[in-house]
Amino acid sequence: MKSQTHFLFLLSSILFFSHSVAEKLPANFNTQDKSLDQIIKFPDIKGDISTTINCSGVIQKNKKIKFFSCYKNQPGDEVYIYEIYKAFKKARFNPALLNRKKEEALVQFRIFFKSKDNNNSIKIINNIGYKENVDAYGINHIGAQRIIGAEIWQKHCPKFNQYNLLTKSHVNSEGYASNASIHDYKGIKISQSCNNWILSTLNSSKYIPAISDGIFVPSTHIEVFGN
Repeated sequence: MKSQTHFLFLLSSILFFSHSVAEKLPANFNTQDKSLDQIIKFPDIKGDISTTINCSGVIQKNKKIKFFSCYKNQPGDEVYIYEIYKAFKKARFNPALLNRKKEEALVQFRIFFKSKDNNNSIKIINNIGYKENVDAYGINHIGAQRIIGAEIWQKHCPKFNQYNLLTKSHVNSEGYASNASIHDYKGIKISQSCNNWILSTLNSSKYIPAISDGIFVPSTHIEVFGN
């Protein structure tokens, strides 16, 4: 009887998790055609190399990406970023699903270029590479993704004077955020109203939680706000 009860409990748990995963899925790059990693051309560089480029953007319901940007980590990254920028408008993406509905989601990811013995490879890693999360879940986990909503903070923050804020939030395995905070900023000093609305946005937004080994897990969400 105990073994049967245990089996039924495991079965119900599996079915519940499968239902939960079907209810929410992260935006991803695994399209059958026009996937970003297939479209990017490897730069014409000789010798064995490996480099990682950090990028981000909002994947839309129409399978395109907007607000796309990449930044260099070291001198020489410009040649890789150039090839990425030539490709991203042609690429198509799978949008996030929340309650089985397509949603726009902020996706932060890395593109890994490697060449060894004249064999070139390009790999997309669907997380920002934040050390705390990588240490907990490995290099290939899927990072939490914030669902883009009304974004009211934009009405309370500078539109023309430049600023950049680094924020952190805790996102639990259910997709709820808490303890949002601002850790660093560049540019002009923002108003308290702007500060409060950014933190409110982070704490009240919906999220697709991080995924490790097929399971939703808690994580630290890193996001840059600015103009």
